[in-house]
Amino acid sequence: MTSPDTSRTYLYGVERGMQRSFASLALLLLGSNLGTIVPMADRVPPAVLVMTAIFGGYLCVTAARAWRVRLGAADSVTGMVLAGVSALAYVVPTELVLPMATRGNAVVVATLLAAGFLRTRLAVVSCLVLVLVYFATALPVDGLAGAAEGLWPILASPLAAGAVSRVLRRAASRADEAQVSVHAARVLSASSEARRAAHKQFQRTLHDDVAAALRAVTTLGLDPEAVRQACATAMIRAEAAPVPPSSEVEDLRAGLDLLPGPAGTKVERLPGPRVLVSGEVVRAVLDAAREVLANVGRHAKATVVVIELVGDREGFVLLIRDDGVGFRTDMVRRTSLGLRESVIGRLAEMGGTADVRSAPGEGTTVELRWSRPRGEPLPPVVKSTRLRGMTAAVDDLRQPLAAVCLPYLASMVLPVVSNLDAAPGMGWLAAWYGILTAGTVLLIMFACKAVPLAVGVLAGVWAGGGAAAALLVIPADSLTNFASWPIGATGPMLVVLGTLWRWPLSVAALFVEEVPLLGMIASGAFVTRSYTDALPAVTAPMLALVMGLVITNTIARLGGVVLAAGAERTEIAVSTAARDSRLSVHAKRIAEIGAEILPFLRWLATADRAAFDLEETRVRARGLEWMARDELHIPGVLDTRLRHLLMTARDSGCVVTVQADTDTLHPPSSVRVVLDAALSTSPMPRELILSLSTEGSGVLISLVCQPHDRARADALRTALPSAAVTEYEAEAIAVELLVALDT
Repeated sequence: MTSPDTSRTYLYGVERGMQRSFASLALLLLGSNLGTIVPMADRVPPAVLVMTAIFGGYLCVTAARAWRVRLGAADSVTGMVLAGVSALAYVVPTELVLPMATRGNAVVVATLLAAGFLRTRLAVVSCLVLVLVYFATALPVDGLAGAAEGLWPILASPLAAGAVSRVLRRAASRADEAQVSVHAARVLSASSEARRAAHKQFQRTLHDDVAAALRAVTTLGLDPEAVRQACATAMIRAEAAPVPPSSEVEDLRAGLDLLPGPAGTKVERLPGPRVLVSGEVVRAVLDAAREVLANVGRHAKATVVVIELVGDREGFVLLIRDDGVGFRTDMVRRTSLGLRESVIGRLAEMGGTADVRSAPGEGTTVELRWSRPRGEPLPPVVKSTRLRGMTAAVDDLRQPLAAVCLPYLASMVLPVVSNLDAAPGMGWLAAWYGILTAGTVLLIMFACKAVPLAVGVLAGVWAGGGAAAALLVIPADSLTNFASWPIGATGPMLVVLGTLWRWPLSVAALFVEEVPLLGMIASGAFVTRSYTDALPAVTAPMLALVMGLVITNTIARLGGVVLAAGAERTEIAVSTAARDSRLSVHAKRIAEIGAEILPFLRWLATADRAAFDLEETRVRARGLEWMARDELHIPGVLDTRLRHLLMTARDSGCVVTVQADTDTLHPPSSVRVVLDAALSTSPMPRELILSLSTEGSGVLISLVCQPHDRARADALRTALPSAAVTEYEAEAIAVELLVALDT
């Protein structure tokens, strides 16, 4: 059997559920048929015995096929042929007249197959042919009234099967569409989130490693070997594929012990217990600690730095203290990526906190704190209830219930009306059935709401108690004909009770009916030639209940299975989309800086000591460091031409400052136009300040160029007609432009 299309999960599951429901029902009918005929085999004509054996074998084979493979038109045609031959076999003259239910079993099976597994028009024609065959063969045995009365189960079965088939397929199609939409939305969300995460990860690598290594090249007095190692590390970390989130447990202390300390600073690592937390938390804390130690080396002028870790797998506190010069924390710019993103941001993403305490001349203490989330509401446990499962498989629970029950309620009208004069009190039973029908319909109408259990108990008492009371009214010889209709009339209500309140309630109602019936049969209150004559009447409510529960249980199981399968496929797709997005963003960002920065770092990683003493090396490193820092603030905006314009401007003495408090993967492309217009006019300005800030749902681009230059102002107005360009004579040019975030 081939795998279904992932966009047809529900529809495929519904088809399998219908087939397995049919398989279960076929085996139940087989048991009822054999239980009736086998005990009287010595009195049954050979033709009936042969057809019983053939029909039994067919039911077994078809049930097995329905469970394993997809049924088709051939199965329905075979069932129709056997039903016709079986009906003819029962016309063979005999003194033994079998119960109507037994004689109609083959036709019921054939109509179920036709209604459930053939196209609508062909199914209607097939069922009409089968009904005519049954009526024609029942006419000489039961007479006109009896043959007409015996049509109700044969009419009800295909009506129910056809209605169930249409309802479920329609609901399954809607569910498939909804599942595809949810699947696509989750994949899109995961892809977007992964792009943001990869962007942040690359930004931090660019700041912590690449820009830091380039700055080390320009700093006099550093050990060339240490600078060479920093360049090699920066290159490796920049080119490494982004690491996906991990929930595997790792030892944080072991990772801290491997972190190198700042050059020229003594590192004291205080002993303590192992701290086992998820790998994702370990990586975030180690990267934050690495940036803290790098800041100590760059700014603190410390002689000693102390690393202290206390905690366990439920939480920890990491303290990094130095005896350096310290600083005023309120003087740290809000746009400082080193502290804001590389330290505080990393801990915040893991649910932790970072606190920096420092003062001039008093050293600096950085506290990284993390605790396992407590008191968080756990994901709700979805209980595998029949009602919940059915609701998951179909949009409206009322539809399958109505499809199963209403055809039987309607078809029961014929035996009820035709047997009103069968015995005194049958009119009262008709009234009881009317109330039972109304109650069943009302419960179906409110099936999507929380109906109190007391209502179900009351309905069960009315159904089972009324059927038990009917045993005192129906004729004593009615178990082999449809005058015993009250016994099977409770089936639809039992199905509803079993669906809305699980099977114990429906089984209890069935016992209320069956126990008195079996007792009266055993005591001889009903006229039968053998106990097998009563078997169809005894099993009628059981078959109705089991058939309904098989269908509803199959739908419920289908709901759980398809949701689990859909969730698993979505998780796989989400993981794949996230991985692809991370790699895509990383490749794009590497391409943006790789052509110039990475080759320089690669050369420095293997260069000799003399290369670090060259002024041209330091100049190149300084220019590339500014390039990296520009990329940090406005990622993806600068192309090769603009990078070189900025480098030329700085080389000519222009002080270029780029500030951004936006943290987006796609800054406005208008920034490129602003910079291009400002830097394409000669001579270069002495100072250029570009700042980006969020304002509502957009980004405010602000540019200040000093000194004033009319040609530059005209170029800016031409390139940015919607911008506000203000000229301050002999002083500056100011530009403000508000743009949407995604432009």
